[in-house]
Amino acid sequence: MEQEAKQRVRVLHVVRPAVGGMRAHVLQLIVGLRAFGFDSELACPGDSELIHDALEASVVVHPISIVGPLHPLRDPLAISDLVRVIRDRRPSLIHAHGSKAGLLARVAARLSGGVPTIVTVHNQVLYGGISSIVRGVYLRAERWLSRSTARVIAVSEVLRREQVEVFGLPENLVVCIYNGIDPSPFVAGGDRVAARRRLGMPEDAAAFGLAARFAPQKAHVQLVEAAIRVLERDGQAWAVLAGDGPLLETAKTKARASRVRDRILFPGFQTDMPGFLAALDVYCSAAVAEGLGIATIEAMAAGLPVVATAVGGTPEVVEEGVTGLLVPAGRPQALADALSPLLRDAVARKKMGAAGQARALELFSEARMLERTAAVYREALR
Repeated sequence: MEQEAKQRVRVLHVVRPAVGGMRAHVLQLIVGLRAFGFDSELACPGDSELIHDALEASVVVHPISIVGPLHPLRDPLAISDLVRVIRDRRPSLIHAHGSKAGLLARVAARLSGGVPTIVTVHNQVLYGGISSIVRGVYLRAERWLSRSTARVIAVSEVLRREQVEVFGLPENLVVCIYNGIDPSPFVAGGDRVAARRRLGMPEDAAAFGLAARFAPQKAHVQLVEAAIRVLERDGQAWAVLAGDGPLLETAKTKARASRVRDRILFPGFQTDMPGFLAALDVYCSAAVAEGLGIATIEAMAAGLPVVATAVGGTPEVVEEGVTGLLVPAGRPQALADALSPLLRDAVARKKMGAAGQARALELFSEARMLERTAAVYREALR
């Protein structure tokens, strides 16, 4: 890492309601980029869970009225809040996270005199049931605002291509920087016996699962359908679906209706990911849209093979047949068919897990992410 710069640079991070991977990523940048000479402040909703973490890290926080979806009444208020913060704090650089924050932050930056603005794209925006009206608004807005954007950071190559090919942004405006993790706690691993005991699961059972927010793009109901098929075939297997979110009860209802309900666990939100992952033999995901997947990287760093749907940036993380298995999205049977033989083959699991850990350490480290982000900041400031 570079020596701390003599002259500090103030950066304002703008975030819509942030949960999960985005919340952790923003905090990583805020804290980690101090060593590169960048002092960060945070603008986000006043009820965001990110505020608590930021205050604990001695970060200046500015509550703003930004909401997730497009909102004709509240969005102008959020822009007004941001203009006030920018004029008061006079940052040298603005870094917005997510499409919605990126839209509002760039408008506010233009109204405040043209502060250089970077936008990080974390997820696929135009997927699923998004309306043609909302799609058109995003496309036109991105093309218009690209003229006043210093750089767009995409967390995967597939997102970088989407920004160029779908949104029509200039090729040289968009750069891919993979999300990174501190791998050390995952490599060290958790206590498998203690983790199994906490979950109430036999020590010798084969177990698969994940930790993710129960949101539409994660397709937990399809994962439950796949789990039911696997558990009906194998009377010793268990499924563990950790996390919380709006679709948790829907997934639980699906599981309760099955004959294997007692072996599908929902342990809730996890604060100790290395400890949770120690209980699993295979990490799996049925997502229908994925920017990159921090939890998948963490699982690989912990030495777990991965079975996942080939969506978004996941094929850039999981090397098919080497660190795990990829299946088409929306096909629970295909997911089950990939999981079942891997749960029975401890040798294959160990081999894939070791390859995955090596890949996670090489491509998805926090240090690599911070260095590349600091370089983009310097380019924007020049």
